[in-house]
Amino acid sequence: MKEVSDLPVQKGTVMEYRLETRIEQEGQKEIFVYEGQGQMVQMGEWLYLRYVEAETSNKVTIKVSRAGKMTIMRRQGDVLLSRLSFDSEKSGSAQIPTEAGLMEIETKTNQMVQNYKEQPFSGYVEVAYTIGIGEESLGSYEMSLQFTT
Repeated sequence: MKEVSDLPVQKGTVMEYRLETRIEQEGQKEIFVYEGQGQMVQMGEWLYLRYVEAETSNKVTIKVSRAGKMTIMRRQGDVLLSRLSFDSEKSGSAQIPTEAGLMEIETKTNQMVQNYKEQPFSGYVEVAYTIGIGEESLGSYEMSLQFTT
């Protein structure tokens, strides 16, 4: 399998994506699916995928490293709405919106799987994680992102 830094991604490469999020909180389950087009760029070991959510017009940046790290940022204009970071080696962090502003919480990555293909450049990233404050879990989540150029 090739490293991300070895793959042929030019600045502003158009991509199609499908993002599915499965949430389980307080016994309730929800699934959200987003599909559309965006752009990707490679910078060093990081692959950046950028798109605008059709439903909200929020700008989303997903940053992925083959070293088992991932960050998802959502913005409305220049205002950061949320930021989730995942690390397959240790806990990550999240900033989520509340009425009092952004609240810092912890993400615990249970599993992260990445796979990439060269022709056409495509791949997927799957993450299973929990979000919590201290020992208190606020929910279990699974996210799968598929993309292709």
